[in-house]
Amino acid sequence: MIIGIDPGKDKCGLAVIDKDLNVRFKAVIKSNSLIDKLKVLKDDYQLQVVVLGNGTKSDDIATNLKGVFKKIYIIDESHSTLEAREYYWKENPRRGWRRLLPTSMQTPPEPVDDYVAIILVLRYLNKMSKRN
Repeated sequence: MIIGIDPGKDKCGLAVIDKDLNVRFKAVIKSNSLIDKLKVLKDDYQLQVVVLGNGTKSDDIATNLKGVFKKIYIIDESHSTLEAREYYWKENPRRGWRRLLPTSMQTPPEPVDDYVAIILVLRYLNKMSKRN
């Protein structure tokens, strides 16, 4: 199992993905509760790999995670929010007036940090598959 983390100043996106690319858990949590939540998720899902976006506070988070996880990979976050919005709209089809506007002109009604975490894991897996 792999966990993706989209780090942020106030909130972080989390996503746990299994070997079959199923999203087993996703959430947006407060940044100050990240380490405690990761310890719980590590036990619940037998997490082996952490994929951490290289954005806000990623260096601090990586330092704090070294005592909890052995495998921590930093992944480029460039344009991940745009990808996450597209992913959000695929999972949450637009209804009503939202169907009339292109998704590129719309902002999802909730934070997409958890979807960014999914994107980061997919980027990591893609990078690893190219190495093999």
